Amino acid sequence: MVSKLQCFVALTFGLVAVLYQIDTDTETWEAKQTATIYATPEQMERFLLNPDTVEKWFQWVSIFKAADSRPVGVGKKYQAIYNLPLFGEYVMLMRVIEYKPKRMLILESESLLKPRFSVSLQEDTPKSSRLTFKLRYKRSSALFQWTVGPFLWFLTGQQLQHSLFMLRMMFPF
Repeated sequence: MVSKLQCFVALTFGLVAVLYQIDTDTETWEAKQTATIYATPEQMERFLLNPDTVEKWFQWVSIFKAADSRPVGVGKKYQAIYNLPLFGEYVMLMRVIEYKPKRMLILESESLLKPRFSVSLQEDTPKSSRLTFKLRYKRSSALFQWTVGPFLWFLTGQQLQHSLFMLRMMFPF
């Protein structure tokens, strides 16, 4: 005879299997933060594209370096070692998938969480830039998006806000 616990466990596993198979929109839990930085887009681009400065303004990254000798452009690869809450250190290979000088850079990785990091620059005034960071995780299963997605959205939003704060402190009036 089947007990209530066995029915519950079977139902739970069935629900998890169904949620894993359903694809959802990955933009739902995309974290986005924007700030005005007192530097021209040229200065900001030069600073942001320097791999030696990333760990100074992006707290989760402990080491960020170029993984190849190509100039910045589509296909350029970077290696990032992340300090993720609850997970510890995690090595990730990131690739530039879109680049428009002084305007946009998008990095993407095929690692476990499939992060897509976007940096957008706009001239705000002649001496300041509007900087926007977006980070989303491209795991499209409903299981991921409806369970881990909101938690990562919150943590990521806090991290992006902290990064913009650090950049504002590095580029004072």
